[in-house]
Amino acid sequence: MTKLLLKARFTLPIFLSLLFSFAVQASDFKLILAADMPDISDPASGRYAELKTLINQHKEQNDTVFFVFGGGSFGPSAMSVFDRGAHIIDILNSLEPDVMTVTKREFSYFEDELSLRAYEAAFPIVTTNVIDKRFGIPPDGLVKSALIEKGKVKLGIISILNQRIIDEYLLPKITVLDPQVMTMEHTNKLRQQGADVILIHYSYPFSFIVDLLEQGIVDVAFMSDTRLLEKNQNIAKHPNNLLLERPGSAIVADMKLATDDIALLNKAQVDLMSFAANTSIQLQVDSYQLRLNRLLDERIGFWGNDTSTLRPDVRGKENRFANFIVDTMKAYAQSDIALINGGSIRGDTFYKAGTPVTRRDIATELPFRSTLTRIKVTGEQIKDALETGLSQVEYLKGSFPHVAGMTYSFDSTKQAGQRVTAVTLGKAPLEPEKTYTLATTDYLANGGDGYTSLAEGINDDPEKTLSILVSDLVIQGIRINGSVDTDMGSRIQDKAGMP
Repeated sequence: MTKLLLKARFTLPIFLSLLFSFAVQASDFKLILAADMPDISDPASGRYAELKTLINQHKEQNDTVFFVFGGGSFGPSAMSVFDRGAHIIDILNSLEPDVMTVTKREFSYFEDELSLRAYEAAFPIVTTNVIDKRFGIPPDGLVKSALIEKGKVKLGIISILNQRIIDEYLLPKITVLDPQVMTMEHTNKLRQQGADVILIHYSYPFSFIVDLLEQGIVDVAFMSDTRLLEKNQNIAKHPNNLLLERPGSAIVADMKLATDDIALLNKAQVDLMSFAANTSIQLQVDSYQLRLNRLLDERIGFWGNDTSTLRPDVRGKENRFANFIVDTMKAYAQSDIALINGGSIRGDTFYKAGTPVTRRDIATELPFRSTLTRIKVTGEQIKDALETGLSQVEYLKGSFPHVAGMTYSFDSTKQAGQRVTAVTLGKAPLEPEKTYTLATTDYLANGGDGYTSLAEGINDDPEKTLSILVSDLVIQGIRINGSVDTDMGSRIQDKAGMP
């Protein structure tokens, strides 16, 4: 009897210890977070095959792995010009994310195309605070939140956007609800449904994210826009605020689910280039690349001068390629002036003089399907448009205005809305009451990027005889001209700091 008691005293703690150890291990889980991969041909960011290898390795080591893809990838890219991001969904279906969340880039081809992509996806696509005005629910095919259960862990996911997407991407059919209010509403619902962990995805530097983490309203935050960190935006730090630092990387976070707490054991920012490519995914990517190469490797001319489309050069000052675009638009539309926004130019590349221009270059530089539009506007509306375009020049926003048929000067040190110092057409100053014809994109003519004054203009092409893709028009212009070659240095001047 004594031996039995001694044996019981010896084995019970061991049994309980083993039982506790098993329970803790069963509740451990891993997050793999990736995003911001719009261009499958980009050697830095287009690492889907390597991402698959990373996912497979961790799934072999741990049964409870959640893969969340944070969007930012339907556009812009040369391939998306043709299929509006359908190839991204096809590749993601092979990677098998548990959920995808939405950023503004998913609206690159407007909300109806996003709905089509959602129906092609074999996984839920989440946008928590975006509502289709027509029906009072999220865009067709999307969901407000998702609850994913693996092993003993239930992960709830929400994703919030800033209402700026409506103006930036010209989305009149949707409304963006208060992100903080919707976060509270849907975290409560997910908790009621049994969520052990709640992850919030965001791509705009909301100030309240850390408060949500501190108060335990959400357990983990995932910020997916690598460009915000590149621009040194002030994003508050918190151990559980996981920030994707650069394109072509992924976050791997080891988590422990305790009774009253979610513990972050370890997090790592991994470079996908350090992994071998998964063969099947690479074949899938290569097949898309082969199709794209057949379409886009045609040479159409030459770069007549050294030409930069780097972000600071198209969003903060006069630019040679932008000048060529607006000159071509003005000539084709036979308008008084032409205007585009710097954000429509997306190549972020430097071209040496004399190197060939291919269709790929133009598809990469002008990936949005913007069409040429001619409207009648007053001088006052033109000035208002310039003020809009210059209102965030210090932040290199995409609204920066490039022009043909006119010149303007501004002072970037002045208050937004009061920066334009002079505007001339030829040698004559802009007349506020006079009507001018303006060639621009349908996007800007409809008030996109905040250009609401242009939306007040009068359509000067009711039969849409000028309706041509701006990218096609530029290709035609290069073929006729033989090169990208235009004047530079006389249209736009920042007077900041000048006497």
